[in-house]
Amino acid sequence: MDVLDSLLDVMRPRGVVLGRSLQRAPWGISFPASPLVYFDFVLAGECWLRARGERIRIRAGEFVLVLDHTPHELGSAPDTRAVPIARIIPRLRRQWHRPPRLPAPAGSALVLYGTYHFEATLLSALRGLPRIIHVSAADIGGHAQLMALTAALAQELDRPGAGSQAVIDRLIDLMLVYALRTCLKRPDAASVAWVAALRDPALGRAIEAIHTAPARDWTVARLARETGRSRSAFAAAFAATLGQSPLAYLTRWRMTVAASLLRETRLPIAAVAQRVGYRNPYAFATAFRRVTGASPGAERRRGRGGGAAARIKRPRRSGAARS
Repeated sequence: MDVLDSLLDVMRPRGVVLGRSLQRAPWGISFPASPLVYFDFVLAGECWLRARGERIRIRAGEFVLVLDHTPHELGSAPDTRAVPIARIIPRLRRQWHRPPRLPAPAGSALVLYGTYHFEATLLSALRGLPRIIHVSAADIGGHAQLMALTAALAQELDRPGAGSQAVIDRLIDLMLVYALRTCLKRPDAASVAWVAALRDPALGRAIEAIHTAPARDWTVARLARETGRSRSAFAAAFAATLGQSPLAYLTRWRMTVAASLLRETRLPIAAVAQRVGYRNPYAFATAFRRVTGASPGAERRRGRGGGAAARIKRPRRSGAARS
């Protein structure tokens, strides 16, 4: 399992469709800053995205992700006046049950709007990516799977059948994976700490070892052996690239996995502790609270619809590592 696989498997971001609309020029819609991640998929025609001074043209078949609490606007031109999305959601929902006539008239755009809910840890892990991820026609044309995926989504929206909502939800989730994969291959993705680390073969082996076997009794020396480097050279390179020691990274990943198990399963807390390398449930509870700010019990209640969300605290940059 690679690092992106493990992040998405544990944190399971889920897409939710807000609606679909055929917009005729001139038009504009504004989206407020939100902890959710927006996605906009242009099914036909084209439109412009505006966000913090950026102007991006989005053509048919292309889509964008908007991260990091970034407010943005979509419109028929770079300077059209926009109305808040909240004002038109009822219309979007009405249009959902009345498929628009295609092809779209000249100057119009058929757009699918939605959001992804990301756990705080995944957002933290992706920190450093561009706030706007534009998956362009060139990106899609270079990936047969992505081309098939966007075509399948457009077809499912145009000709829904039994179970269409479940199909659409899963296709939207897959679009997220392909969008992140496309973005992480770009040269500027090296500003994401773990991407930079994975591009170093030695550090990449250590990170994948942690993600694959979080319960193993890791020490800095054992992780260093995975990389073929000396303990001191490995620890220094790890801290310089990721801004935290190997054992701090290990603990944060263990607590991320534990939080998912607490929310998604009925395993006893002691069993969850063992799954992430803690024989003593009290030591596990102490570490969990220190890293997330919440108790394991509170995180379990969150999974049942109550309690406050545990959020993995952002690490402080550190060059130190313990053995």
